[in-house]
Amino acid sequence: MNKKLAFSLIELSIVILIIGILVAGVTQSSRLVAQMRLASAQSVTRSADISSIRDMVFWAETSLENSITNSAGSLQIEDGNSVSSWNDINPQISAKINVTQATAANQPTYKVSGINGLPSLSFNGSTNILLNTSTTPLPASDKNYSLIIVWRANIVNTGASLVMISQGNSAIASNTMAALYVSNTNLFGFSAYSNDYAPITISANTNYISIVTVDNTLASNNISVYVNSNTPTTGTSSAGSASLNLGAQRFAIGARFDSLRYFGGMISEAIVFDRTLKSDEVRSINAYLSKKYGIKIS
Repeated sequence: MNKKLAFSLIELSIVILIIGILVAGVTQSSRLVAQMRLASAQSVTRSADISSIRDMVFWAETSLENSITNSAGSLQIEDGNSVSSWNDINPQISAKINVTQATAANQPTYKVSGINGLPSLSFNGSTNILLNTSTTPLPASDKNYSLIIVWRANIVNTGASLVMISQGNSAIASNTMAALYVSNTNLFGFSAYSNDYAPITISANTNYISIVTVDNTLASNNISVYVNSNTPTTGTSSAGSASLNLGAQRFAIGARFDSLRYFGGMISEAIVFDRTLKSDEVRSINAYLSKKYGIKIS
């Protein structure tokens, strides 16, 4: 009887050992896959044609070593760290336009496995916002520009609009904002605060590459919206292009620049150009972001 019990304990020990080895192997394999995915994203980013498209004025992403600073002031960021700065990597300018947050409760969270298993910034939809209150990518009264965001909303149709990226004066006023947002009826597009164009229905927990080009020199059809597509939906902002007069005191990601209309979800990349992008440039940017984030472009 004792021999039989001893034999059973030995068998059990062997089984536990084998399970431990298998779990360690799976864990190590998962880490290896994640490291390979990150290295691939870094390579795609460094070789992207986007860096040579003229008039880029802001570019922030999450894969490179110097992209994000945690709340302790370190570039050695880990999963779950609070983010104090999302750093501009734009190679076309020397004076970078970083967006920052000194207040701990308002800092987004770094997620090592976000959109396409790549790092993303997670915004909580209630307090998280990154700001630059001294320098904006676009000059005051700018008429031509393009805004780009890679994002995924946790929830939509909250009864209020959700803003991912925005620029304007410190006090909100009609026609002076430039923002990408989701309306309270699940429509994505451009907002100038009471002068909007949001034609695309979106869903929660879906990955999007969104490009919006603005040409306010046109009397009509001044906004083109691309969502996972090289073909735009084009229309006129609700109060007309002539009314638009961009403010230039604050720039924000994760909410409206006056700390309202908070976005809840993931953001992995944000880019701004100081002109209306051409269709071939949109295709080039979509190709880069699609390859990096595994999002199909139609």
